[in-house]
Amino acid sequence: MKYLIITYIALGLTLSSLIGIEYHCDSPDMFPEYYGSPFIFKQKSLGSSLTYFYSISGILMNVFVWSVPLLIFNRLIAKLIDKRKVYSWVKLVYKGLVIVLIVFSTFNIALDYVMLGRGFEKESNYWYMNLDKEAKKWGTICEGKWIVFGKVTASNYDSN
Repeated sequence: MKYLIITYIALGLTLSSLIGIEYHCDSPDMFPEYYGSPFIFKQKSLGSSLTYFYSISGILMNVFVWSVPLLIFNRLIAKLIDKRKVYSWVKLVYKGLVIVLIVFSTFNIALDYVMLGRGFEKESNYWYMNLDKEAKKWGTICEGKWIVFGKVTASNYDSN
C-alpha cells in the first residue's frame, strides 16, 4: 500500500511541475512550450491555452524519478520512528504531511485531467515526445529554464 501511495504522490508532484524545466523555442513560427520534471512530459497546445498534451513515457520516467527520493525519505522517517522513542505528535505530523501530499496530488491529477488534450495519436497525447527531433525538423533552438512553483528561477544559457 505504501508503494502505491508513494507512486500516487510522485505522479502528483510530476504533474504539478513543482520543480521542473520549462522549454521555450526560439522560432519565427509558433512553437509549443514543453515542460519536464526532469524528463519532458507535457506540451502546451497551440490551439488552446487551456489544453496540454502528455507523453506517457515522460510521465512514467518522471514518476520513477520522484518516487526514489520519496521512498528514501519514507524509509528514513520509518527508521527514525522505529529506533527512537518518538513522541506521538511526530507520527501525527508525518501522517498529516502524507495526507496533505495525497490531497495535493489528487488536485493536480484532476486539474491535468481537465486540461488533457483529445486523442492518442502522434502530435497529441502520445507515448514519446522528442523535443530535439522536433526542433531540428523545424530549424529552431529550444532551451530550458528551471522553474520552482511555476516561476522561472535560472537558465542554462546567457540572456542577451
